[in-house]
Amino acid sequence: MTTLDRDLCAAVADLGGAPSWIERAWTVARLLGLSGVLIGGSCLFWMLPLGWLSGAMLIITGAAYALLLIATHEMVHGTLLGWRRFETPFACLLGWPMGWPYLTYARLHRLHHLWNGRDPRDPERTDVLPMERLHASPLRRQLQSHLLPLRILVFGGVGLIADTTIKGLQLQHVDPRLGQARLVDGIGVVVVHAAMLSVAVVHGEIWHYLLFWLVLERVIGVIVQLRGLVEHHGLWQQHNTNLQTQLYSSRNIRCSTWFNALMGGLPHHSAHHAFPWLCSARLPEGSARIAAVLARHGAAPTPFADSYAAALQLLIHGRSVPGAACS
Repeated sequence: MTTLDRDLCAAVADLGGAPSWIERAWTVARLLGLSGVLIGGSCLFWMLPLGWLSGAMLIITGAAYALLLIATHEMVHGTLLGWRRFETPFACLLGWPMGWPYLTYARLHRLHHLWNGRDPRDPERTDVLPMERLHASPLRRQLQSHLLPLRILVFGGVGLIADTTIKGLQLQHVDPRLGQARLVDGIGVVVVHAAMLSVAVVHGEIWHYLLFWLVLERVIGVIVQLRGLVEHHGLWQQHNTNLQTQLYSSRNIRCSTWFNALMGGLPHHSAHHAFPWLCSARLPEGSARIAAVLARHGAAPTPFADSYAAALQLLIHGRSVPGAACS
């Protein structure tokens, strides 16, 4: 461990520990608010005649659902409420109706934190490595060149589900418990959707039902795919130490305090990857302290974008811009 690494660890050491009761109260309020929008928007969609108003309700519902699914990321790390026995079933309850294999994702995400910027097997790597591009077929090279629009606008939520399922199979030799996770996820998704589909068929609403999930999948897919891309794309590279690799292979996004809370602290992604045990409410402070330590050592600031729109522009133009931690 270098002197810089030791100073970085010392700077955030007092920010650890389980969320306080106040932090938990704010988190519960966030979950209840988003759940209320999800349930209310879904009910209004089914009550209203098909049209622009019901469509708007469905888009709002999809956004709320996406933010709830993003909250399951904190559940993987045990930083949401610090109550894993509650959080794992709740995450499955949120993920399975959307076909999201949460238990498989949870195990793969731990590998992502081990391998980000270091091991090409990283299950959440979005960058195409030079050797992959060199040996790719002409068609695959074309797909690689249009990765951003394909992931955000075409692959969407279905692409994320398929990728997670496939990676869970490919990496089962690394983590044997992935097999059990895939099995439980598969059974859960099938049972939940069979029950919902049965209700739709009984009430003669099969096409309404399919439209509901199609629009939700598109909205959620855009949000979650974009989130994953702006956090890492264009930055996958090993640095001097693992801690510095995690800092510089992740991008911070400047945003308001309330939006950062809705995103579970993920806009402070460098701090999260360097110190994944920090709860989301403390990531802004951790990010500021990390920036101060880097400046004191004359080290480069962490990759940064002024907003999610600015981050998307960076990705479109194939550039990454360093900067201070977002506040």
